Amino acid sequence: MVIKLLYWIVLLYLCLVPGQGICVEAWAATIYSYIDDRGNLVYTDAPEEIPEKYRAKVKTHQQPDSVSKAPSMMQSMQQKIKGQVQSYGWSMPSFHVALDGLTPAQSKIVTYASIAAVVLLLMMYLSKSQFTRMLGFCLLVVIGIGAPLLVYVSESGPMDTIRKKAAASGQAQHDRLPQASPR
Repeated sequence: MVIKLLYWIVLLYLCLVPGQGICVEAWAATIYSYIDDRGNLVYTDAPEEIPEKYRAKVKTHQQPDSVSKAPSMMQSMQQKIKGQVQSYGWSMPSFHVALDGLTPAQSKIVTYASIAAVVLLLMMYLSKSQFTRMLGFCLLVVIGIGAPLLVYVSESGPMDTIRKKAAASGQAQHDRLPQASPR
């Protein structure tokens, strides 16, 4: 009974916590290419822009679309569940412990990872099944590796800081480039 309850808690956590979804859908954009009269290879994502005389020789390519993504199946399911819960007058709890030296996004990651770790430890301790204990241990290892990685790449994390410094350095170098051109 306790094990089933813990499984449901973990499943609800994965389904309801934003960014923790277990399903990811891949979206792709269709890119069209053709060769014009001058022999230039032309790419476009709008087939209506292709001149009529080139349409018979158009090639299509699939490219990952990072700009306009439709909501994933998991995000749609999260929205439906949240809507149903709110229709009953309940609210979804969202909390995190504010930790010194961490941004709110990083604190949220550490909080949820800690809660998941406690649930997994309880699952391992209370279970009589060797499989359940091994599963809990493996998931603890994943949390132990994934949580620091998520903190590192989170908003205002070390990776974001490095990315901003690199962009600023590149912009400064680009600004100096016209001034350093030979005369």
